[in-house]
Amino acid sequence: MNRREVVVHDALLCEGETAHRAGKSGVEPKRRMDPPGLSARIADLHRRYQAARYVDVAQRLPSVREAVNALIIDGPVQKRREALRLQCSLEIVAAKLATKKGDGEASLAAAEQARIAAEDAGDIFGLAAAAYQRACALLRTSSAVDSERIREAEELAVSAAAALRDQDAQSVTWCGALTLISAVIAARRADPVEADERLDHADELARRLGVDGNIGWTAFGPSNVLIHRSSVAVTLNDPHRALTTAEQLDITRLPGGLNGRQAQFHLDSAWAHTQLTEDPQAVIHLLETERVAPELVRANPNARSLIENLLARERRIEVPALRGLAVRAGVAV
Repeated sequence: MNRREVVVHDALLCEGETAHRAGKSGVEPKRRMDPPGLSARIADLHRRYQAARYVDVAQRLPSVREAVNALIIDGPVQKRREALRLQCSLEIVAAKLATKKGDGEASLAAAEQARIAAEDAGDIFGLAAAAYQRACALLRTSSAVDSERIREAEELAVSAAAALRDQDAQSVTWCGALTLISAVIAARRADPVEADERLDHADELARRLGVDGNIGWTAFGPSNVLIHRSSVAVTLNDPHRALTTAEQLDITRLPGGLNGRQAQFHLDSAWAHTQLTEDPQAVIHLLETERVAPELVRANPNARSLIENLLARERRIEVPALRGLAVRAGVAV
């Protein structure tokens, strides 16, 4: 058989198959990656996402997904549970990316795939992560008057948090992360009392954890609770409260690489200053958002809306950096 007649199978092949086919044809097909190699690549995707390198993640995601799917279909039976855990983690990244891009339906689909994989693997923390992402996706796809999806998101987050009763670090972390998203949902439906109760509960869990950690790529800890307090204030349209909360936060305490979390803090602060017509301070925070997460400024509709609002009342002598920021964000030419 000559080389042109060799058909290379689309799936990534295991080492034994590789050696066997190479011996027959003289052509070495692609090798299927083992679980440790795939685990490292998925962890790298999570790190890149948290560093707000969204284009990078989008480019790398398809090939990793192909490799994970091949491992599930053709891999060793005894490794199936491990492969399903990897699939869950990968689909969580995909759901996060779709939510960030504003594609709620794609985010829902990825989060549902993560849920199925976690269920098949018996992965309780994978189920928690899937519930969190499904809640985020439902919020993304709901309108201000879409109470049904908001209620569904809230039920998901609250029930998933209640299922985590153990006191180990992972359980506390996931319970805290789910409690934070449920606080945001309460604010979304204009219930400040419930939102505050949930924030206080999340704060208690963060203090129990004792550190600004990143278990399960959640960034959960005392600092992230403060970031969510500020976001809840923004959702409730309370700029004074948002800034008062921001003053309590030392953003440098966050673990390294959490650029997206840092950017959210600066974006919320920029919104609050804009509401109070404190334009120079707003632009300073937008510039900080751009510094730590330039892709977020270009893609985030809230960031672009803030820049447009500031431009509409532009005072160049007071805010000389605004025009350049607007051009870089694609809001002005």
